[in-house]
Amino acid sequence: LLGWIGDKYGRSMSINISIIGMLLGTCGQGLLPTLDCGTPWLGNLGLVLLICLRFIQGISAAGEVGTISSYLAEVASPSTLSRCSSLINSTASVGFLSAQFMCFLMETLFGKRGVEDWAWRVPFILAIIPGGIAVVGRRGIPESSMFLEAQKTNEEAAHATIFDKLEQAFRFWPNMLITFGAVSTYAVLQYGCLVWIQSFLAEHGASASQGMVVGLITRCLTIFLGLPAGWLSDILGVGSVTAISSALVMVLGLPLWCIIASDPTSLLTTSLAFGLGFGLLSTLSGAVVTHFNVEMFPTEVRNTSIGLAYNVGFAIFGGLAPFEATLLYKAHWTGPGFLYMFAGFAGLISMLLCRHLQKSGTLQIPYIREAPYFGVVGPAAKVAEKMSAPLDGEEEAEAKMSV
Repeated sequence: LLGWIGDKYGRSMSINISIIGMLLGTCGQGLLPTLDCGTPWLGNLGLVLLICLRFIQGISAAGEVGTISSYLAEVASPSTLSRCSSLINSTASVGFLSAQFMCFLMETLFGKRGVEDWAWRVPFILAIIPGGIAVVGRRGIPESSMFLEAQKTNEEAAHATIFDKLEQAFRFWPNMLITFGAVSTYAVLQYGCLVWIQSFLAEHGASASQGMVVGLITRCLTIFLGLPAGWLSDILGVGSVTAISSALVMVLGLPLWCIIASDPTSLLTTSLAFGLGFGLLSTLSGAVVTHFNVEMFPTEVRNTSIGLAYNVGFAIFGGLAPFEATLLYKAHWTGPGFLYMFAGFAGLISMLLCRHLQKSGTLQIPYIREAPYFGVVGPAAKVAEKMSAPLDGEEEAEAKMSV
């Protein structure tokens, strides 16, 4: 939905809607009535409102990724494109780290019982401070000149419905499939590794302070090494760095997990293998994934296409990763390592396919910065002409059927 708004009405409008939605959904949860209020109907009302607020929060957060990555890529200098895009992952890690610290602080100040009784509301309500700053800061951002130019050259875009945009987006289904594969590596690292392993450590005897330390190492690496990783992508090309990061995950995922599982209560072991090892892999993969995505789609359908490809890929690969890691661990203690290895393999295969299709002229990429990408500039001109050509009757029927 926010992707279509960004493609039709502008990145600026979509960006402002997403932050207001996230702020409303987050702060509102801290004000909900519960069963402890003493009246059953208030508790039931709170449950209904919680579902609604989580729905608003989820839609806004999902729409934020595609819109903000498109906007940054379209307004950034070509020479610093990856470095600007890497800020998305770095600032997201600031959010993760702040949330982890806030949970630790609440339990320290009020105890576990106090948090369960009432202090759980405090972090949600305090979110109004950074959220309010973001709302005020985004009010005056100028519209992307790349978007404005696309609107001028394509008058039909101003009248396109959400179904029209979906139809246009599905014409780039090969690009979407490659995006799925590229996203899979980072999605599994994010939720099947960085999040799930924290729970694994807690369940297997690691102290709360140990979890805090290894989490701090991981997030600090992402925060401070995100820009250097983006710089590397600006030098070697986002396609090359995405392939390298996937290959490293495929090779190192299993041995790093085996080191962690061999002694989950050791601060030194978990700090090196989890904090440093997986932290570096996540930093390299996450720093370039948003830039890679925006290069896969043209300006006219960039928001809509990323909204589909990135979020569906993240929901499938990232959403199921903790469940899969748990099942694999129960089957054999090395199981989660094979999950990480497979995620890296899927990303690498997608990159190799992407490079092959680009060189053969079957796939038009990149759309913003031609070089560096894979070190070559594919014969995109004839593909661009083919992709932008009107659909014939049979193709149009197939596209509508897909939608």
